[in-house]
Amino acid sequence: MLQDNLIILLTVASIGVIAICINHFIASREQREEARVKRLRELRRKSELALNTITVLREASCRKEIIDKLSVYVTHMIEEISRLAPDSDLLNEISNLKDTNDNTQVMPGNFSSDKALKRAQLFINHAEKVFVEMAKLRMLTPTQVRHYQHDLYWLHVCVFADAHIQQGNDFLEQEDHLIALSHFKHAKAIITKTSVPQKKKKERLETIDKLITIARNPPETTKNPA
Repeated sequence: MLQDNLIILLTVASIGVIAICINHFIASREQREEARVKRLRELRRKSELALNTITVLREASCRKEIIDKLSVYVTHMIEEISRLAPDSDLLNEISNLKDTNDNTQVMPGNFSSDKALKRAQLFINHAEKVFVEMAKLRMLTPTQVRHYQHDLYWLHVCVFADAHIQQGNDFLEQEDHLIALSHFKHAKAIITKTSVPQKKKKERLETIDKLITIARNPPETTKNPA
């Protein structure tokens, strides 16, 4: 009788252990699947942001090396997507977006409006964040990150200065020289106050000074003799 009770007890205990193991396996699998789905959503968001960033940087005539590094970052995410969800719609979608982005010839954009400038600022700032993340992933060295951050800072400044130059040129065409002069002076102030080496500013400042001279000395209108 005691032996029978012991067998029953061991059987019940074994069933309990098996049930616990099965529940743990199911719970672990569900957690892994939840984590996978969450990571895929994050990869979609990050890759789409990075591709939009590349587009804006191309419009801003950003240095090719920076764009190439961002492209490597997107490729890295596509590789992770292929491991987490091979043959998925997401993998095809992001891969196609990247191919389209790589093959699209983007002409320098018009950043003269406030909306366009805010868009440029948003994505230039995002590029800096991506490079910090790439350093954490050991895809870039800290020295490279600092170098690219300086380049992006200068690009950000140039986008705002160029917007004023473009607006100034528009007013010159309308023969509104005072407002044109105001925009050119704003552009010069932006470049002058920027913390970059003077030799980097030189060419742009010379261009702006020529425009200021034109705005200050409009051609005289020829008067018809009475």
